[in-house]
Amino acid sequence: MKRVLTRVLVVIVALVFVLFWVVALYGGTLNRTSARVALSPLDLANVADGMYEGSATILHVAPKLHVTVTSGRITAITVVSPIYGDVSGLTARVIKAQSLDVDGITGATVSTKAVLKAIGNALAARP
Repeated sequence: MKRVLTRVLVVIVALVFVLFWVVALYGGTLNRTSARVALSPLDLANVADGMYEGSATILHVAPKLHVTVTSGRITAITVVSPIYGDVSGLTARVIKAQSLDVDGITGATVSTKAVLKAIGNALAARP
């Protein structure tokens, strides 16, 4: 009986060890990947009034959203596809600043970067 318990304990410890390293390595991959995503400054002067759809994908995070522009200003950002976490604070900061250079969501670096990239994609090179 002791032999069986010892084997079960060894297997559990090994699984926990492997799981720890998988999570640690994946977290590092997320941060490195999001750090490589470049955000271009918004140029709203050349964006006509209207609603624009944008999307971006960073690993498993793939937001789709609508950006409304009125009189050369972003007036609304609506998230169309589900995204993990509440990004309403982030989109409100973008609308207030009229820029992608805003504080992100604490603990959601990848989601923040993906949403900002999607906004930039929606407004990039629009007539």
